[in-house]
Amino acid sequence: MDILTADAQLEDELGIDSVKLAEIAAVVGREFNIPSERLPRGAQARTLSAMADVVARLLADTQPAAVATPPPAPVVAPVPPVSSAGSPVEDLEARVRAVFARVTRYPEALLTPEADLEDELGIDSVKQAEVMAVLVKELGLTDAPQPSQRLRTISTICEMARARLAVAAPVREDRAPRQSPPPAVLPFAGKVAFVTGAGKGIGKVIAARLASAGATVVVNSFHSRDEGERTVQEIVDAGGKAFHAWGSVAQEEHLDRMFASIEAQFGGLDFLVCNASNGLIGPFDRITPRDWDKAFRTCITGTYECALRARPLMARRGGGSIVTMSTSMSQRYMHDLGCQGVVKAGVESLTRYLAAELAPDGIRTNCVSAGPVHGELLRMFPDAASRVARWESATPGGEICTAEDVADVTELLLGPKTRRVNGAIWVVDGGLSGTVDGLLPGASEARRPGGPRGSHSREHDVRALLALDS
Repeated sequence: MDILTADAQLEDELGIDSVKLAEIAAVVGREFNIPSERLPRGAQARTLSAMADVVARLLADTQPAAVATPPPAPVVAPVPPVSSAGSPVEDLEARVRAVFARVTRYPEALLTPEADLEDELGIDSVKQAEVMAVLVKELGLTDAPQPSQRLRTISTICEMARARLAVAAPVREDRAPRQSPPPAVLPFAGKVAFVTGAGKGIGKVIAARLASAGATVVVNSFHSRDEGERTVQEIVDAGGKAFHAWGSVAQEEHLDRMFASIEAQFGGLDFLVCNASNGLIGPFDRITPRDWDKAFRTCITGTYECALRARPLMARRGGGSIVTMSTSMSQRYMHDLGCQGVVKAGVESLTRYLAAELAPDGIRTNCVSAGPVHGELLRMFPDAASRVARWESATPGGEICTAEDVADVTELLLGPKTRRVNGAIWVVDGGLSGTVDGLLPGASEARRPGGPRGSHSREHDVRALLALDS
């Protein structure tokens, strides 16, 4: 609550993206009995103060002056848990369809169980998030599914709801517990690692890998706060040690708070993985000054500030190791990767400077320069499927990398087996950067005066930029 100040920028300072704002708008609308479509969106609601002003105005327009508070939202009983004897399938489906009809204002006759919500009904991801926020409350679910689950039909949403409402019978274990062999000494036992941008994607895999090697991992996330907390829980459930640190590496006050917490809790730091990234994916002439600024502040300034704050924490433990993250396309041209490629070239140069500056304190700094990696980020590219096929055909061996491949090299660079490696840029792309991608801007696009700024989807740009938090 102390972070949620009236004038804090919801997206830039607090990391609340458009999908999460849509969920909040749905809940705010329900709490104050206001249709969610009347609440401000995007640039109209950049702060809590702006949203509160609109809510106050809408309440004043719709209620008598004597009414001081809005009427409470109707209490809806949660769907009864699914029992082993069966489930009220028809009732659940009817309630889900009713919520969709109320939020989207679609006739229920159109909302058939197997209709594709986006492709057939035109219900986009933001509107689906609004519906899901209402469903979570009305059905008594513990949490909402992540957008990456891609629940494309009402039928699959009902299946998700039934699974969350199911009550599993407790399993009793009457046998005497077995004697476990003593645990093996893990290579990173006793080490403390800070991984930025670890809520999902490559950062999440690296955090889990270091935890499995025995390190206590501080998992950082900003836009993907829920996913960062889920990453911590998954590590703990697997027997590891992890803690969540929410904040943006592009904001000094966030960095001060996170590193002060690390110092207070652990007294020092051994490993730093600078994975947090920001940069628009799309045509070069779509990059605005604001895009350049956010990419530079996150990838370069953020990496620099993290390294300088880690320095005294590592020095008091006799040294440490830092790994920065780049792309192998920083030294070559790749269509739609202009913002990332240019900024990541700066990260590689910064890595060499940090290696020299921090070496007197026993700190090594190296860089993992990854090529295309299977995962959410690749799906942000236009014509993603054909691009992946093209990259694979140009990669010796025919396979592009996975996040596990990147984690392998990151773990190696952090550990003692590379103690004489410092200031190095290790390329992990299966050999793709040794070939030619060959995808150049189209001739018709290049001839347009001033660039085709009016034709490209800004929605795609924003969605791609948000995905880069990991």
